[in-house]
Amino acid sequence: MSEYVSAKAARRAEEEKARKERKKYNAIVGAVAGVIVLMILFVALFGSNLFYNGTAALEIGGTKFTVADFNYNYFSSYNSYYNSVYSYSGTIGDPSAMLPSTEEPLRTQAYLGSEDMTWADFFENSAIERMKSVAMLTSAAEEEGYTLSDEEKASVEETITGLAASAVSNGYKDLDAYLTINYGKGMTEKVFRENLLRDALASSYSQHKLDSSTFTQEELTAYYAEHADENDYFKFRIYSFSGAAVTDDADTEEDETLSAEDAAAKAQADADAFLAAVTDEQSFIDYAASLNEDTEDYDADSTTLRTSQGSSITEVVRTWLVEDGRKAGDKAVVRSAEDAAIPYYYVVYYLDRDNNAYNAFSGYYGLVSAAPTVEGGGDPDAASLKTYREGNAKMVLDSYIEADGKGLDTFSEVINNATDLISGSGALTTTGIYDVPQVLADWFSDPARQEGDTEILYDEDYGAFVVYFSQIDGVYADLLSEAKLKSDAYDAWEEAQMANYETVTRHWQMGLSKKLASMGG
Repeated sequence: MSEYVSAKAARRAEEEKARKERKKYNAIVGAVAGVIVLMILFVALFGSNLFYNGTAALEIGGTKFTVADFNYNYFSSYNSYYNSVYSYSGTIGDPSAMLPSTEEPLRTQAYLGSEDMTWADFFENSAIERMKSVAMLTSAAEEEGYTLSDEEKASVEETITGLAASAVSNGYKDLDAYLTINYGKGMTEKVFRENLLRDALASSYSQHKLDSSTFTQEELTAYYAEHADENDYFKFRIYSFSGAAVTDDADTEEDETLSAEDAAAKAQADADAFLAAVTDEQSFIDYAASLNEDTEDYDADSTTLRTSQGSSITEVVRTWLVEDGRKAGDKAVVRSAEDAAIPYYYVVYYLDRDNNAYNAFSGYYGLVSAAPTVEGGGDPDAASLKTYREGNAKMVLDSYIEADGKGLDTFSEVINNATDLISGSGALTTTGIYDVPQVLADWFSDPARQEGDTEILYDEDYGAFVVYFSQIDGVYADLLSEAKLKSDAYDAWEEAQMANYETVTRHWQMGLSKKLASMGG
């Protein structure tokens, strides 16, 4: 009996062991199967557009942005930065110094020498700030019931149609293929359109909000009076002497070395001598010319003359110009600020001050500046040049006169289509007399001017202008005040609204979206 019990116990033990082995095996098989399923789902998810344009990467003030949305804003910020750098390349020097290298990923490059930020961080931050603004503006628009006009919607469609045609002509299968290459996976025409419409709504509502502020005449007048020194235009002559230290030129026999102290003293002495020689405006011009006799093409008259708005004038010079009792013919030597790295001494001769109490105007212009070819080479004489330019300008104006329709739209269309004759063009919107060449200012500000007037005007320094008059916009001083008051009101509103959009909720997808966007330079 005991042997039977023992054998039975042994069988049960073996069965239990086998059961545990099967359970363990089933668990392993289940786990492996689960992993396989997850892998299949992962590949399916990330191999399609669903992850990129179907899940939120981050949320700002209730507005959700997908991975594709983030990439759209990332690359928009990226392109905007590049365009801004190159647009100012003439004033900032070599633009490459302000740009990341194209040889390595953005996430490995320090942003302009920063120890705490990479270029990838910079563009990510720019994208998020952009999205904060868009989220705030579109939400505010929706709350107010503000929508895009049919024209604004049509403009978005025109952009997409044009981009689609460009994509195909450049060898892409279709617009989606182009968008994927330029904005990352998940960027389809549908998603791209949604982002363009969102941007358009934000921009349109921003302008709507800016324009919605109104002010009384008393408010406009009071504001201008308070800020007249910055807004008035000043006419004056100026000549400067630098007090920078001078190092010896090894290629000359003389020793030109001047210490900073001696250079400053010399600059002041030269400025004092200039001032002593000035008895009227012409003597100012003549003395400037005498100091530049060896400088080819130096024009003392135009070089020393300034007509500038107060806000754009060097502070120490403006301080002298706005002093009470200032009158035509006043003169002085004005030194740059005491903390300036290099001292400058300005000889200033006061002429006039304008308080902008005239009517601003709107219109359009086209410029003909090309010169005719002269047989045997050389430059045409002034009379031949004027005849040639005015003749081309007349052909452009005749095209407008013979056009079916009349008005600003037709005129601008004619101007912009005459690319073989017109070298420059543009709209004049709420323009002041100091914002355009004198010949245009005189014609546009003529009290007898009527809407629809056209003319050909000539200026030796520019060429022949074909011009169209739209309307008088109002007193320029009032318009300057209104623009600044509206801007201040908008800035205050925007600051208050943005306080609700500072929190950015990042979902796990954000980590991958950052990686996707962190490409090379």
